[in-house]
Amino acid sequence: MNKPLWRQRLYQHYTANSRQVFQQFKLGSMLFFLGLVVIYSAHNLLSESLTQEIIVLLGLGILGLGFLIAMMAQVRSIIGRFLNFFNDDKKD
Repeated sequence: MNKPLWRQRLYQHYTANSRQVFQQFKLGSMLFFLGLVVIYSAHNLLSESLTQEIIVLLGLGILGLGFLIAMMAQVRSIIGRFLNFFNDDKKD
């Protein structure tokens, strides 16, 4: 029985090569630490002002986006491992 196209694509997404998943995780980690650097720099280099607050807010946005991307990569990796472990189409 053929699986629907969306299910096939979802399966391909979650069972992707570990190199692709690691690249996604690496991107998220780099954005996370870039956000930390922006926040730290704004705190130490700028005087208290509206500009500092806006830059810190920008840093928080970058940090949050990086965290979200990295966690999505981790979840993708875990789901992929479960799918590979419970795959019915295994060849013995």
